[in-house]
Amino acid sequence: MLLPIITPLTPADLDEIMVLERRCFRDPWTRRMYLVDMTENELATYLVVRRTVEDEKRKTKNENGEARAARSKNLQSEIRNPKSEILAYGGFWLMADEAHIATVASHPDWRGCGLGEWLTVALLEAAIARGARLATLEVRAGNTPAQQLYRKLGFEVEGVRAHYYRDGEDGLIMTTPPLADPVMQARLAAARADARARLEKCLSLTRESSL
Repeated sequence: MLLPIITPLTPADLDEIMVLERRCFRDPWTRRMYLVDMTENELATYLVVRRTVEDEKRKTKNENGEARAARSKNLQSEIRNPKSEILAYGGFWLMADEAHIATVASHPDWRGCGLGEWLTVALLEAAIARGARLATLEVRAGNTPAQQLYRKLGFEVEGVRAHYYRDGEDGLIMTTPPLADPVMQARLAAARADARARLEKCLSLTRESSL
């Protein structure tokens, strides 16, 4: 079973990102906001989780020509479909020695599969590689599932930004302990393993349902 891969976000991904952005957020970012951040902001790092299709390609080798053509047509359609290509995306800004998690989103059809957890761990690891000592973020006061995920990764509420979001909802400021701390590293390793197991389970169920 091939797991999705995590790669840098590119301008070519923005058509898919915009579709997901509107599905995931009440106040979505614009294409220009992403493009400027990616091309002009040296402090920004963005990653995406991409679903691989190599296992599907291998299935075509033992099919006759008609079946292979039909599967190929379906596969090409799937590659262009946002839900089958980019499954999650996120990014951070490195400010001095702090990584500010700017956004994390996973495809609605794949929620509960560990993608947000897996990607956030990858973002934190990328932040460490860029010299971050700790990480911060804002999360909606009413977004309990996101808060639970961040707490699992070591974030704790440090303050509140009143009426932070455009619709007036408060934002909770959450911060990690030092990222290099052995306890934090162990927490991230456990979260990565848990997310991988959940993702493998979802992929197995998806494959079984397609047979």
